[in-house]
Amino acid sequence: MSNSQEIKPTDGRKGNSRKKSIPKLPVPDKERSNKPAMNTAKKNRKKQYAKKAIKNVFGSEVNAFESLAKKAKEGSYNHMKLLMDYAYDEDKETSTKKPNAPVINFFGDSIEGKKIKEKIIDVTPKDE
Repeated sequence: MSNSQEIKPTDGRKGNSRKKSIPKLPVPDKERSNKPAMNTAKKNRKKQYAKKAIKNVFGSEVNAFESLAKKAKEGSYNHMKLLMDYAYDEDKETSTKKPNAPVINFFGDSIEGKKIKEKIIDVTPKDE
């Protein structure tokens, strides 16, 4: 059974025709003005890609560092600095700051409260 004769493209009302579907456009290759935000998943993906490229080009991470050291020995300052940073700098990502929230004491006077009360001068008139 092919197309049925009973099915019509319109039901007779004015402007009631089937709309064509909106075609999906490919993602543009040129630079975007609103780039998507960098999140942790994308950062981890970059690290994975970099490690995979190192293994493909140099064979291992050790070989990559050896070639970095050779360039540093030839006199390249940038290679030397990069090598020293990897060798002797602490891990900057692991150091986290703890939030320093103010402490509110509801049950008694704090040290600061006592200091403020000592400075208050009573100026109420005394009945004589």
